[in-house]
Amino acid sequence: MKRNFFILFALFFALLSCNNDDDNASQNPIDQLPPATQTGENTFGCLVNGEPMAIEGLLNMTAIYQGGFIQFGGGGIYMIVSDPNVNTEYSLIGEARFTEDDDGPAMCYYDFENTYEGFVKFSKIDQTNYIISGTFEFSTVTENCETVHITNGRFDMQYIP
Repeated sequence: MKRNFFILFALFFALLSCNNDDDNASQNPIDQLPPATQTGENTFGCLVNGEPMAIEGLLNMTAIYQGGFIQFGGGGIYMIVSDPNVNTEYSLIGEARFTEDDDGPAMCYYDFENTYEGFVKFSKIDQTNYIISGTFEFSTVTENCETVHITNGRFDMQYIP
């Protein structure tokens, strides 16, 4: 009886210690985005039709704040907002564009006028340390290409004054 108990006990711990590779495959796409920070980490990320897009560093993103306009984006996403304030939701209808990050012949370009819904909300605009942070989402469509839904967008960027 004691022996059966120890065998069951050993099997129980063996099962607990198994590495299940399915855990990585079912990881939440939102968890693959950069963290929502407000310290100028130079991160930009969102879900593009449910697939994570995460950018870190300055090579694939830009932010310029001049003449009352902030122009910013990364990874084929570009937005423009006039006279931004913190905790105000700004419409991105006609103010956001998206270009597929694909070098193939079927690359789709969604210009500003193709954006039919969406918003950006700044959680931080630091004009001393030149930092903008916030969230965004929008949808866009163009002829001969699928509708693109950009969701769960977040950014924390240093901008050029």
